[in-house]
Amino acid sequence: MTALMDAFDAGTLDPAGFTHRDHIAVAHEALQSDEFFAASARVARGLRGLAAKAGAPEKYSATITLAFLSLIAERMVKAEGLSEFLAANPDLLDGSILRRLYTTARLSDPRAQRYGLLPDLAVV
Repeated sequence: MTALMDAFDAGTLDPAGFTHRDHIAVAHEALQSDEFFAASARVARGLRGLAAKAGAPEKYSATITLAFLSLIAERMVKAEGLSEFLAANPDLLDGSILRRLYTTARLSDPRAQRYGLLPDLAVV
């Protein structure tokens, strides 16, 4: 386990320094070591903790968490390292993939914080 994942699980990370790349890194690592639903619970718990620690629990979105975990799981190869994974999936780093799957209204729906809402745009 990496130091980032250890700190994420322990709840000792500084939310101000936790980047989008770090979000992907912990999701990738959790998915490599756990089955999907266990990894999802682990990542969601850590992200909710970080949002609360930052004083902004409303920033946690179950919809965004589920979407990214699903995309990462679908695209990853079990033995693939994070660097190779990120190089092959730059749209995950810039977040553009969600704009192709969800409308802004869907992502800002109050239910999106608590429930993993499905995409509302057609995938082509």
